[in-house]
Amino acid sequence: MSLGIPTAEFLASVRDALGREAVPPETPYLHLTEDVAALESQAVEIRQRIAEELPALMNCLATTAELRGWNVRRAAGGEDAVDYVVSLAQSLGIDSAARSEQSVFDSVPVDGALAGVGVLCWPAVYPSESDRDSVRRRLSETGMGITGADYAIAETGSVIVLPRRGLSRLVSVVPPVHVAIVRPQDVLGTLDDLFALRRLEYHGNEGEMGSYLNFITGPSRTADIESTIVVGVHGPREVHLVLLDTEQADKE
Repeated sequence: MSLGIPTAEFLASVRDALGREAVPPETPYLHLTEDVAALESQAVEIRQRIAEELPALMNCLATTAELRGWNVRRAAGGEDAVDYVVSLAQSLGIDSAARSEQSVFDSVPVDGALAGVGVLCWPAVYPSESDRDSVRRRLSETGMGITGADYAIAETGSVIVLPRRGLSRLVSVVPPVHVAIVRPQDVLGTLDDLFALRRLEYHGNEGEMGSYLNFITGPSRTADIESTIVVGVHGPREVHLVLLDTEQADKE
C-alpha cells in the first residue's frame, strides 16, 4: 500500500494552485542574473564598511546573541578561548567533545587542552556518506560539539556554518551543548551583507553554492499546542558563543 501523495502528483497540485506550467520560468531569479563586476564592487564596499565598523559590530553581535539565548564569552585571544572551553567542559562534567574541521582550530587548539583534563576531543568528519551514520551515532554519545563559524551576523545574533565535504553540521546539532568560536573576520553586519557575498560566491563557483545554510540563533526551541516554549528538544539545550577579540585577529 502506498503512503502519502506521490511526489509528481504533489508538485503538479502545487503548480496548479499557483497557476504555473511544468516548465522552468522564462525569467530566472533576478539576483542570480546580477552583473558579476557590480557584485564584486558591492563586496568590496561591504568589507570596507565592516572593517571600519568592526568594534561596534562585535559589540552588537555580543548583545544580540545574548538576547537570542547564547552564553557569550568575549575572549582576549586563542588561549583565553581554549581556557573557557576547558573550564566549561569541566564544570558540566563532560568527558567527550567533538569538533568540526575548520581553520579556527589552528589558533584555538582545543584538542590537546581538553585531553589534558581527561576530555576526549575528536574531529567529527566523515570521508564519505557511508561514514555518516557512524559519526552520528558517536555524536549522540558526545556531551559537547565545538565549531567555528563561516559567518556571524551582528543584526540577528546568528552563527552560520556552510556545508562542505567531510564536515558534519551534526556536530552543532546533536550534542546537548554547542560551543561556537567566532573570529572578527567571520563577522558581518546584516543578512543583506551575507546574501550579497553568497551571490558573488554563486557566480565564482559556476552556479554552485551548496544545498543549505545552517543558521544557529541560540538554543533549539519548540512549542506545544499551548505555546509553551521548550528548549533543547530538536538540538542543543545550551549554546555558547566565544567571540575572539579584534586584536587577536590583527595578530593572525
